[in-house]
Amino acid sequence: MAIIVSSVACERDRYEVVGRTERDDVRDDPIKGGTHSEVDYVLLHDGHKIYATCDTSSIGALDPTASCGFRPLRTYKCALQSDSLATAQFPLSDLKCKDADGNNVYLYVSKKE
Repeated sequence: MAIIVSSVACERDRYEVVGRTERDDVRDDPIKGGTHSEVDYVLLHDGHKIYATCDTSSIGALDPTASCGFRPLRTYKCALQSDSLATAQFPLSDLKCKDADGNNVYLYVSKKE
C-alpha cells in the first residue's frame, strides 16, 4: 500500500503536453512595438486540462537558459510558483517547469478545465 501512495505522490508534479501552438502577437505598446512570439500549451494534470502560455520574447532576458521547448505527447516536471512576492522566485510565472534538457520553462496559466 505504501508503494502505491508514494507512486501517486511522485506523479503530482507531472504535466503531460497534449497541445502546442506557436503564434506571433502584435504589440500595441508604442514603446516596445513590433511583434513577439508565444507558445500556447494544453497540459493534462490530475484529470484537468490546463491552458498556459510561454512568452519566447522575454524569457532570455530573465533567465538566459530558459526555453519554451515542450513537445506534445511528453510529460514534464512542473511546480506551482509561490503566491507570495516575499518567497517568489524570479521570473514570476504560474508554473515553473523543466524541459527535456533540464532548462527552465516558465508558464502563465490562463484557464483550467
